[in-house]
Amino acid sequence: MKKMIAGIIGGTNGMGRWLADLLMKEGCRVHVIGRKTQMTAEDAAQICDVVVVSVPIAATAEMIARVGPLLKKDQLLMDLTSLKKEPMALMLAHSVSEVVGCHPLFGPQVADAKNQNIVLCPGRGEAGYAWLKNVFDKNGYSLVERTPDEHDRMMAIVQVLNHLNTVALGLAIAETGLSRAEVDSFSTPVFRSKMDIVEKVFTESPELYADIIARNPDTEAMFNIYERMIIQMRGLICSGDGVNLKEAMEAAAKKLF
Repeated sequence: MKKMIAGIIGGTNGMGRWLADLLMKEGCRVHVIGRKTQMTAEDAAQICDVVVVSVPIAATAEMIARVGPLLKKDQLLMDLTSLKKEPMALMLAHSVSEVVGCHPLFGPQVADAKNQNIVLCPGRGEAGYAWLKNVFDKNGYSLVERTPDEHDRMMAIVQVLNHLNTVALGLAIAETGLSRAEVDSFSTPVFRSKMDIVEKVFTESPELYADIIARNPDTEAMFNIYERMIIQMRGLICSGDGVNLKEAMEAAAKKLF
């Protein structure tokens, strides 16, 4: 069987680094391309069987437009971004190669594949998709195949609504004027866990979370739901002693659990 050559644009850290390590484990020859590497994205497009775009969301469109036209029909172009509709459309439009959209639903620190989900969006061609699926299957990841639209709608809940709640919490606490130390002195274990997440989102990579919220095509719908629920909660609390809110929570629990 041919030894695959992969070029990962943006593979010096993050999810690109995760995929580079996984493919090397599988015996692939892997070239990692970053801002300071000698090899360029264009070089990778010339010599690699698989070209992976793993750059920040804001830079994805430009990178696809750079490398896509350089690829041939028997090569595979794929991305690792957390949105799929726009990147998939761009990869299909800018290339004649095989195309797959890939979104690992975990961070690069995850060491165990058990119970870790990866979404795959077939775009064009079968050989590259089958090869990639086999790599993930062999390593124990749980694969979910969806269209780009289906993926982005679910990410509007799993990521946009989730991060929107985290950002709103952090902004609200900052608005109180209290320091983290003051808040921590009254924190419960659950609240400390929430504040750890707020700190991660606000300090480690705020541009990533801002892009995830701002660029999802279904973000406005999530804002409308979130806003409506806050207003509804306020009305339920103001109308009584908490009984109405409790009943609303119980009704929601029946739907969810």
